[in-house]
Amino acid sequence: MLTRFAVLALSVLITSAAAAAPRVVAIASFGEHPALQEVIDGMKASMSTRGFKEGQDVAYTFSHVNWERNLIPQMLGKVASDRPAVIVTITTPVTQTAVRAIGESGIPIVFSAVQDPVVAGVIPNWTTPSKIMTGASNLVDMDGTLGFIKTLLPGAKRLGLPFNPGDDADNALRARLVEFAPKHGLELVPVAVDNTNDLPQRMQAFAGKVDAIYVIPSNLFQPVTSQIAALTGRMKIPTFNGLPAPIVKGEMLGSYSVDWKKIGENTAAIVERILGGAKVSDIVPSVPTPKDHTIVISRSQLEKLGVSLPASLANCNCLVK
Repeated sequence: MLTRFAVLALSVLITSAAAAAPRVVAIASFGEHPALQEVIDGMKASMSTRGFKEGQDVAYTFSHVNWERNLIPQMLGKVASDRPAVIVTITTPVTQTAVRAIGESGIPIVFSAVQDPVVAGVIPNWTTPSKIMTGASNLVDMDGTLGFIKTLLPGAKRLGLPFNPGDDADNALRARLVEFAPKHGLELVPVAVDNTNDLPQRMQAFAGKVDAIYVIPSNLFQPVTSQIAALTGRMKIPTFNGLPAPIVKGEMLGSYSVDWKKIGENTAAIVERILGGAKVSDIVPSVPTPKDHTIVISRSQLEKLGVSLPASLANCNCLVK
């Protein structure tokens, strides 16, 4: 039989072990993609520099649904049932579902890589979080994007824009492009695409009618950028992408994109405050600045399309394959 001293000592050991257990940050994503992985890597690295060592102070879990929207509620239900300290929802569809599926669970929710959380309906405005959610947007600077396209293709007049009409993030970006296009002397030619099986037919609508195409950082389009690049390549239309991966692979001409690791760092700053005891409702959402964007241009695409690098970008240190 244990003595009173032994029982007390055992109790102290159990309490100390429990106190030392890492706090769990559950990451729930739509699918796996290089840009989204950069967000996660940036968040983890930033958390480490903030004193949260993985496996010691904090532990991460990762779940995704391989871009299957109908599986999101099930994934989030499982994540919430494990009662993590914080849930990080990556992408707009996952975040929107989290509001409905686990918003009343009492677990702090931090969104990340959500283009326009206001249009998505997850926060009331850009300076006010909700009672259950705040986070780090990856809102692309569309004024800067169009300026970049005109710098590289000064003679461009008509810009093709495939978009998913059923995606709030796509519609929000399309609205911003419509707002800034006249400033850059560009006319938008939008084409609705709500199923990737329809891409060959829908993309054909741009043939001979646009000077360039811009592919927004959409959950529908980004997993199939190689297919889009093949289609636009056959039409010999210069193509820009909202993420740098297709440019790095030499499939598209250029990208003016948010720095995804920076989005992860912004996410980490919010997670740190919550783990420190701050209320979600007291943390203002993060919005990328123009300095949080990067330019990437493909050498092989420049040559293939006969495009000359303008003098203003001669020292950009932005050329890849």
